Amino acid sequence: MNTEFDDMRQQLNILKEKLQHQAIVNDQIFRRSMKRNVMSINRRYTFISILCILTIPYAYWAFVVMAGMSFYFWLATLVLLLVSFCYTIYNGRNLNSRLVERDLVDARMKVANAKKLDADWLMIGVPLAVIWFAYFVYEQYRISNGDDWKYMVTAGAVGAVVGLVIGLWLHFKIQSDYRQIIDEIDDFTSQPSLTR
Repeated sequence: MNTEFDDMRQQLNILKEKLQHQAIVNDQIFRRSMKRNVMSINRRYTFISILCILTIPYAYWAFVVMAGMSFYFWLATLVLLLVSFCYTIYNGRNLNSRLVERDLVDARMKVANAKKLDADWLMIGVPLAVIWFAYFVYEQYRISNGDDWKYMVTAGAVGAVVGLVIGLWLHFKIQSDYRQIIDEIDDFTSQPSLTR
């Protein structure tokens, strides 16, 4: 009888070890997937940041030197680009490879906060872009003295629509990646495990 209990205890211990090993493997797979999503968001934030910085000298050349717009318009463009750059850097500050090594509750909180900040950017960025475009229209009208300014404004509007579509696509893709990370953390932390 004692031998049967010892055999059952030994089998139970083997089963526990297998389950613990499976939980470790699941944790590694989960963290790899989470890291992939975090790095995807980081790549987009890096692209946006680089684009903001590279656009500053180009904007001066295109607006002031080539188009003859006012220096103040370029300053307004500079402020818009720097605000975008700083907000992007600020929001992405906690999204790095160390995030996946953290406690999942802490990681979820940081990702949820970054998702909210990213969503809040629309409340700031869209009005700033509308004001900037209105200033662009005014500058085009001012430098053309009323002649053919509609063509430049139309070209600017086409560029604005293309930029809006690309910007919204990036925004919704980033929001989707954030949502996926949060859902994966929620699913993973709701699983019963012997290691926790």
